[in-house]
Amino acid sequence: MFIKSVAVALFLVFASSPAFAYSDEIEWLRNQSFNSCKKFYVWRLIENYFKNPRWESGWSDQGDYIVNVHGKMQYDGQNVNALLQFTIDPKRGKFDLSGLAFNGKPQSKDMRVALIETMCEDLQ
Repeated sequence: MFIKSVAVALFLVFASSPAFAYSDEIEWLRNQSFNSCKKFYVWRLIENYFKNPRWESGWSDQGDYIVNVHGKMQYDGQNVNALLQFTIDPKRGKFDLSGLAFNGKPQSKDMRVALIETMCEDLQ
């Protein structure tokens, strides 16, 4: 009986745990806000605008900490695979949206700014 109880308890622990855990850097970024959209956390904007966003993190060849978010979204009336790339500067405690690509095609800084503004307006 004891073994059955332990097995059930372990099942409940693992069943209620998320299948993955974000890195500390991703968790930190998710809970930040853009200067142009202080009302909402980064995670809220992305999860509202992207279908099934996937968050990844790691170090760049230049020694920067990078967080990439992949997901599907609508752009110009079409479904696109989007990539947002953030650079985290732990010394300053700041982040930058350093890249945006649609279907692998890099977008301009103006497009990055416009996307964040649109994402913010979409939640208002």
